[in-house]
Amino acid sequence: MQYFEQFFLAETGLKLKINVTLSAYSSFKIGGPARYFIEVANLDQLIKAMSAAGQWRFPFYLIGGGNNLLFDDAGFNGLIIRNKASAINYLVDRQLLEVDSGSDLQQLVRFAVSSGLSGLEFLAGIPGTVGGAIYGNAGAFGQAIGEKVSEVLIFNSEEQPVSLSQSALGFGYRSSNFKKNHQTILKAFLTVGPGDKNEINRQIKDYLEQRSGKHPPRSVACAGSYFKNPVLPDGQKVAAGLLLEKSGARGMQVGRAAVYSGHCNFIINLGGATACDVKELASRLQEKVHENYGLWLEEEVIFVPADASML
Repeated sequence: MQYFEQFFLAETGLKLKINVTLSAYSSFKIGGPARYFIEVANLDQLIKAMSAAGQWRFPFYLIGGGNNLLFDDAGFNGLIIRNKASAINYLVDRQLLEVDSGSDLQQLVRFAVSSGLSGLEFLAGIPGTVGGAIYGNAGAFGQAIGEKVSEVLIFNSEEQPVSLSQSALGFGYRSSNFKKNHQTILKAFLTVGPGDKNEINRQIKDYLEQRSGKHPPRSVACAGSYFKNPVLPDGQKVAAGLLLEKSGARGMQVGRAAVYSGHCNFIINLGGATACDVKELASRLQEKVHENYGLWLEEEVIFVPADASML
């Protein structure tokens, strides 16, 4: 593999790190070593890194904040690219925020607040990056980021940046077309509007207070809500946490992975948990809900196996 390292350096000007433990880049604090690891600081570096891996046909996987991922205990048998491209600009004439995909969501919220821009308050407190949020159509309090997306710039299989409008992105509940293809989000254009700073801050404070009542504190290792809220045939959405609690999930544990005491739709790492622990606990939780309600909960957390690839 030394030849790939040399090729990557020549193509990108970036030196790969070797055998990097992925638990350090996951909010779950779980994951074995990645064969190669690189952190890119801007979109130019991101494009060059993906292009180099593509030319070599070398398996790679792109991550942001690592907040909704479960890495394999065996690590990753390829290249992990961590996206830290984080430029944010306000396009006044179009009332759009132009945001690099590696931008932290809370960095985005702070930028909007300081600029007196309204529309993104519901993102307050949600961990992760803009790219990851769009990928999974993250949201809260009845709103989702897909509703705010005007267009995105993507990196496709032909290795050319392409602009796509919102209608082409297939947004649904915690889903988008990005989950079905190999396109990578480079930047997004988000719709915002002028607002009163005091009212924006009041709304954010209210959202954060509501989140704190049911979400584990940042000091607890987890990957956010583990399961999607199921949608019944009549279109009604049911809280996965409520189904889990009524099915006896509270207090369940496998190894060092456990159901969070404050909300049954969170699996937490008590310290030393493995991906196998988490996956086994998740499977048992799914079975309990299925036995009681005939519903099969769909995982919202993404498992990244050692042999995954975005090629």
